Amino acid sequence: MAETADTINTTVSTPQPQLESRSDETSCLQKHRSDATSEVTKEEKSGGILFSVWPPCQKSRDYVVNSMIKTLSTDSILSYKYGTIKPEEASAVAKSIEEKAYDIASRFVSSDGIKNLEVYGIETSERMIESAEVRFKANGSMELLLNQTIKMMQLLI
Repeated sequence: MAETADTINTTVSTPQPQLESRSDETSCLQKHRSDATSEVTKEEKSGGILFSVWPPCQKSRDYVVNSMIKTLSTDSILSYKYGTIKPEEASAVAKSIEEKAYDIASRFVSSDGIKNLEVYGIETSERMIESAEVRFKANGSMELLLNQTIKMMQLLI
């Protein structure tokens, strides 16, 4: 049996200039790039490179909130198990979850922000599931009682 060696070729290219129409979409990324560039310049003098992903810009935080609202208020894996909630309530819950997760994640000290981002993701996920479970348990008992009552009434008819 003949063995072959696979070769991996990589190409490094410089970023293309941003188009005017996409400037709004990429402003967050550009801000992070400029912040990272200034930090890299400072670190290059001492021989290292520093890149940080924390804190996220407001657009990123808004995206997380909107994703949670969608998950809580429309058909999703979470709503399949726990049911959906009204979009207005989902909005308030999602904003609260995101703020708490952000506060907790901001307490960690990490030079590149990876630990902060990890904690942020874990906190938002766990809090969203806990929130759905609490609402399900609070509403589930009433729904169970209602369903049993309906079944009893159907038997009597």
